Amino acid sequence: MNKLFKIGSRALLGAMVCGCSYFAPAAAADDMAAFREALTKPVTQDTRIMRENISFFVPSGQAKLDVMAQQQKNGWCMAGAFDVLFHDADGGTLTEKVPFFIEQDKRNMTIYYKMGKKWEKFEAPSLAAVLTSAIATPNSKEIAETIAMVKDVKVVRESNTERTMFVKLDSNKVADAVAAYNKANPADKGTADDAEFQKNVMKYLDKGIRRAEISYMWTVDKTTWQTVTESTNLTGVVQETAKAVLEDNAVQGNPLLEDILQTVAYYSDLKEYTVFLTPKAKSKLMVPKDVKEKAVLSKDIIGDKSKDKKTKK
Repeated sequence: MNKLFKIGSRALLGAMVCGCSYFAPAAAADDMAAFREALTKPVTQDTRIMRENISFFVPSGQAKLDVMAQQQKNGWCMAGAFDVLFHDADGGTLTEKVPFFIEQDKRNMTIYYKMGKKWEKFEAPSLAAVLTSAIATPNSKEIAETIAMVKDVKVVRESNTERTMFVKLDSNKVADAVAAYNKANPADKGTADDAEFQKNVMKYLDKGIRRAEISYMWTVDKTTWQTVTESTNLTGVVQETAKAVLEDNAVQGNPLLEDILQTVAYYSDLKEYTVFLTPKAKSKLMVPKDVKEKAVLSKDIIGDKSKDKKTKK
């Protein structure tokens, strides 16, 4: 379960990064001008609450990640839950819910999660640095790199207050960017088995991204130049990644896993949706005091293993 939570934590950060930095360049000259305007207009610190949902469906069940996040003075605070519901061949049902909180303060990040009745936590300073970099105002080089990743875009709706764009990305360039990011930001300093596992995951993911069609819809507020809503269809990525595993014969001799991957490859659905909320009264997300007091420090997740940290009882 810890290894699965490790992967989920990386995915959560990825989702968070997407929620904080939506770039929507365009193909036509008018659309390109509209994009550059939206991208380069100054934006003040956004204290709205971001709500994001990532839903994965297969015929036998579903998994859902719900996140609420808010940028604060020195970082971010997030709260959410990971829910799983699956049906087995005998008619039984597997359910699991993992609530969590994430607190980032400049160079530090602490992730709290509840397994069963027990709250645990781990520190991930490397992820804090990634998030800080992701939400920074893009420079001219980063804007150019973002534009280069776009295959096509259409401004599908324009009003006095909002602009909505449908964006198609160049899958090969996205895969190159993911590979470069993974090389510069290794998940952790785990065991040799961990390293091999992560290497294989990235190999299959690289194939999946290159083969998939990746697109998203983005709406921006033209008075504040802040994101209003965003949605991304990642079904192609997850299906093509599963096919890459099957083609490699990596699951031969494991009929159950092969059957699961066959289902994911042809009958799965993965979509992400984000909306930004403006509460009527000033609202600040916080990690509850009792969670901080009860959480036990967990090792071998994503923490900085260069330091010897003692587990709190």
